[in-house]
Amino acid sequence: MSTGTTSSGTPGTGTGSPAPTTRPPDDGTPTRVWLVAALTVATLALVRASGPLLDHAFDAGVVTASVTAVVTYAGAGVVAALLLVATRVRDGVPSGRTVVLGAAVLGALRLVLQGTDGAVRYGLGLASVAWACGVLMLAVAFVAGRPSGPRQAALGLLLGSALSVGLQVMLGTWDALWRSSPLGWLVAGVVAVAPLAAFRVAQDRGDDAAGTGGAREPATVRPRRLWAVGPFLAIAAMITANPAFVASQTSVALGWAGLVLVGAHVVGGWLLLRPDRWPSAVRVGGAGLVVVAVALVLLLPARAVRIPAWSSAAVLVAVVGLVLGLAVVLVGTLSVRRPAPPGTWRTAGAAALAGLGAIGPLLLYMVDYDVPLPVDNAAVPVLAAAVLALTGLHHRLPAGVADVDADRADDAPGGDGRQPARVRAIRLLLVPAAALALLGLTPSTTWTHGADVPPRAAGDQLTVLSWNLHHGVAPAVGVDLEEIATTIVAADPDVVLLQEVQRGWVLGGGTDMATWLARRLGMTVEVAPAADRQLGNAILSRSALTGVVAHALPYGAGPQERSALSATVRTSDGTALRVTSVHLQHRAENTPTRLDQLAALLTAEPVTGPSLLGGDLNAAPGQPEPSLLTDAGWTDALAGDPGALTSPAADPRTRIDWVLGRQVTFAHADVLTSSQASDHLPVLVRLTVP
Repeated sequence: MSTGTTSSGTPGTGTGSPAPTTRPPDDGTPTRVWLVAALTVATLALVRASGPLLDHAFDAGVVTASVTAVVTYAGAGVVAALLLVATRVRDGVPSGRTVVLGAAVLGALRLVLQGTDGAVRYGLGLASVAWACGVLMLAVAFVAGRPSGPRQAALGLLLGSALSVGLQVMLGTWDALWRSSPLGWLVAGVVAVAPLAAFRVAQDRGDDAAGTGGAREPATVRPRRLWAVGPFLAIAAMITANPAFVASQTSVALGWAGLVLVGAHVVGGWLLLRPDRWPSAVRVGGAGLVVVAVALVLLLPARAVRIPAWSSAAVLVAVVGLVLGLAVVLVGTLSVRRPAPPGTWRTAGAAALAGLGAIGPLLLYMVDYDVPLPVDNAAVPVLAAAVLALTGLHHRLPAGVADVDADRADDAPGGDGRQPARVRAIRLLLVPAAALALLGLTPSTTWTHGADVPPRAAGDQLTVLSWNLHHGVAPAVGVDLEEIATTIVAADPDVVLLQEVQRGWVLGGGTDMATWLARRLGMTVEVAPAADRQLGNAILSRSALTGVVAHALPYGAGPQERSALSATVRTSDGTALRVTSVHLQHRAENTPTRLDQLAALLTAEPVTGPSLLGGDLNAAPGQPEPSLLTDAGWTDALAGDPGALTSPAADPRTRIDWVLGRQVTFAHADVLTSSQASDHLPVLVRLTVP
């Protein structure tokens, strides 16, 4: 007599037992995990893309942008309803066909989006974000609603986040969507097609005719707290799937930050592969770790150019702890111990709430920089983390309700938990993210402070370019770092003074502009935080920068923290030139604040030798701000040129971008009009230092 596995997955013997299974115990699991992971990659990329798209809406005001964001992400519920109805699902528990159809449409949208620009990109991009969120919610519900499903869905979300990090590091954080190059199309094609590699899930059956031991049974219930995937996406987009954010919060190179993130995800994924059932203390500890880690990551870093080594190490440890905590929390969040009531509209409502949960924390965090919140905006992601953490804690079952917890299913004979992690095929899904991160490690760590540049400039005459980059977002709805770089290269500057440089800012698409531009231009770079460590001023130079100091400027009437960054560059004969990149408060009525900021800067940077100041003063010729500087002995490089207009770039009507000097002689000054990569035009000057 042979011993086999019955259709319910329990051992059976004797002549009347079903034929023994020939499939591995985790049959179908890698496919389902890959489905969620691939959709998570696509969704996170589109969530990042929605930042520049919504930034475009901010031109019409905060209210317009906020309403646009809310309607877009709530549209995930509409998408879920359409797909459920289209595939004739009446109980609200998506089938494999539901998810595959949604993934196929998402892939098509993504490929079409790659070839668009302007208004078409704006509208189609927002529609694609809503579609991606809706499909991801259905995929998570489809995977979680079966034995061992919560762990599989949690693993898929974690692996998708890791793959997103690896892909960003490989691309230098400049997402494929904004690239018209062959590489952009290649990555877009892979991301679009990757979820369809799991097309087999559409063949799920409930009869187990293939003798799979129930491994391919369809989902029968839906997680009650499916909506909580939204806050997870918000935390991922802002922190755990944002290597530029981690790099800027720790002052470590982008490649190393990405490798730490991927490593943390791999360890978290390995924990989910193990069959051990976590005790209550681990679940509670994981929930607490998520909240504490988010708070530490946001609040520990200082506003200096470089943060202390202990702070950097503490933030990295907190990031690792956050990822591991999320691994524990997500299993509880997606638990089906108490499944959600059936119904198409209930599932659609959960998807809509998930979409709002994804954009809500990100939107509130960013809105604070234009309409200040009554509390520190760091409280918003901490609150989102607390909500997510609470959903991961199990509650007691009502009397008479069957326990269908995924963890208990793992302990069942023949369940996925019986197979050691070291032999499960699913462990191979941990490899691609690490491979991508390692592939991008070297090019993403080439910028360091003062490395690979000569100690002095090549000549006695210096060319300096000053430019407000609007966190890399162009007026035509896009992020074109290559156009920025090409414009700078054509100007052939020795020093570049930049404002609104982002390093992981949500509204800018999460790009690390400092690292990307430094590597592309072969320059050293220094960055000073302003609004936060993800947005500030930068100085790039072909030669060494010394005496680097960040000056926090008075907040005044607000609504945003501002700063100036100063450093010393030396000409070929050793003469020192002090250069400063500055950005003042932006509202028209903020003249008193801007005057206070300039006064503070002049006090912090007294002129003791040749000096150059460039940046966005948010003040036009004849206003008090530039007059304060000229009265103090500063010379306007563009003085006497009424046609030197810098803003807005598409139709310049005024000049708010300035370059001024003391103890220098300007040989040439001009506004460059060839680029539309920002809403400002760059100012280029050539000067000699006596």
